[in-house]
Order: sequence, then structure tokens, then C-alpha cells
Amino acid sequence: MQAAAAGIRGPPERISRDVNPLRFLVDTFVNTFGITQPAPEAEAKAGRYIALMLAAVLLILGVVAWMLRSAFTH
Repeated sequence: MQAAAAGIRGPPERISRDVNPLRFLVDTFVNTFGITQPAPEAEAKAGRYIALMLAAVLLILGVVAWMLRSAFTH
């Protein structure tokens, strides 16, 4: 009773243990670029597509960095 009066919150009623990295990736991408949220049925497909694009970009940047490093060290 005193904790509530002091503005201290107790533990939440239900702690969500559903941590879905693909959903987090989709939400972050959609909110960053301001595009329309995908339908729930298409959310998993969008997540895989975004993850694939991100992996491709990182791979290309890694290859370019490796090529530049090898070009300037020899």
C-alpha cells in the first residue's frame, strides 16, 4: 500500500517472454524508413527478406574493406 502511494511500481502482471528477433528487425526497419507495416501473415517473409538484405550489405562492405586493405598493404 505504501509503495503504491510512493509511486513505486510492483512487478508487471505478465512478463512477455516472446522475443522474436525477426519481428524486432521488421519493426525497426519499418519505423526507421517510415514504410507501411506488413500484414501479420507477411511479417515473417519481410523479416527474412530484410535480414537477407542486411547480410548482403554487410558481406559487400566486408569484401570491399578486405580488397582495400590488401591493395594498400602490398
